[in-house]
Amino acid sequence: MKRYQRSHITVSQTVGRRGVITPLAAMVLLVVLAGISLVVNRLWLDAASLEVTTCIETAVLAAGQELAADDLLKEKPNYQTLMERAEKAANRAIILNTVAGHRIGIPLVKDENLFFGKSIPVADTGINKFLQTDHQPMSIQLKTHQMSRLNNPVADFVSEFTSTNPGTTGAQIEATIDNHIIGVRPFANVSVPAFPLAILKNDPSGKHTETWELQIDQKKGKDEYRYNPDTKTVTRGSDGIPEILLTGKPRRGNISDANLQLLDFGSLHNSESVERQILSGLTKQDLKHYHGELIFNTGPIQVNCSPELEDNELDAFQKMTGQCRICFLYDKVESSSRSHTGLADCTNMVAGRIMSIKRLENQTSEIILQPGVMTTRTGILAKGKPPETDSPSASNSKTKTDDDQQRKNKYIYKLYLTQ
Repeated sequence: MKRYQRSHITVSQTVGRRGVITPLAAMVLLVVLAGISLVVNRLWLDAASLEVTTCIETAVLAAGQELAADDLLKEKPNYQTLMERAEKAANRAIILNTVAGHRIGIPLVKDENLFFGKSIPVADTGINKFLQTDHQPMSIQLKTHQMSRLNNPVADFVSEFTSTNPGTTGAQIEATIDNHIIGVRPFANVSVPAFPLAILKNDPSGKHTETWELQIDQKKGKDEYRYNPDTKTVTRGSDGIPEILLTGKPRRGNISDANLQLLDFGSLHNSESVERQILSGLTKQDLKHYHGELIFNTGPIQVNCSPELEDNELDAFQKMTGQCRICFLYDKVESSSRSHTGLADCTNMVAGRIMSIKRLENQTSEIILQPGVMTTRTGILAKGKPPETDSPSASNSKTKTDDDQQRKNKYIYKLYLTQ
């Protein structure tokens, strides 16, 4: 009897499942890629937004520096010129910075994305509100909207299928200049832009006529020099701002014969230390004896001083010709046991730039200094200062207005971001 073997034909299920797994894997891969794309896009936007903010902050701070200019010392400051300079400075600054490796090609135009005005505190909330005005502007606001995607690959891909711009970034930044300055305080790595130089404020005895009060405040000084902010150079010629002639102690004179004093801010009159301070400013270490700051709203600050300038110190001042720096005013000096040193009562701060230096035969020197206007991050603002306002009714009395004017320093402004 013949037996027949039954053969079983096994059909592999792998072939059947392949048609299901392949599209499933593709869908999973698509989801993973989409997730990665979202992460990449988020990271790109975060990095780009930070770079955009930094770029805009640089531009608005550069514009703020131009608002605080020497023109404010003239009888009738031309604010239109100051705003034009500020606009140019903002455009120069924004071109120098890049976002995602590309320069921002957005022109900054007044009243379009660059606005001038004042930062006014709201009484109910205490939060500052920007008020746009061309009348003595003290604040600058810069707005950017719908900027280009700046080489964002995810946004470029998505925008091909949508009408939106998911990869755009923008910013709104505001900076303010404020001259309610009562002192200065250096940071860890930021020096106070000041000369260790004090100028005689007034002389009730009438011995000195070259005082800040007579020559600058009462405008009796000569006007023979001018500073060009575009070329950063000093030239001969009138510019409407008077100068003061500063003279050191003559050979056989005494400390009261000079109308300038070199101040001992931790230098101990060491010539190298004084030279460094002239060129680089005052550090936190220099002001260690004064608790790291100089504040003038509680009375005079007594500082050791000397009316004599060494050759290398004069050379350092010569190198700083044309650069605006903080100087100090003193109204009284007492001679010490040594004829070439003393103690000066410094009462306030001003700012100025050296226009000319001359060495005389009697071992003294002459410095022609013109007052200037400058900004510094190291300025200390008065607390509880009155708010800026354009409304006459906001001031209850003439006394309050006069007090506010006295609290303002017409030469030194603090520049800071307010939004």
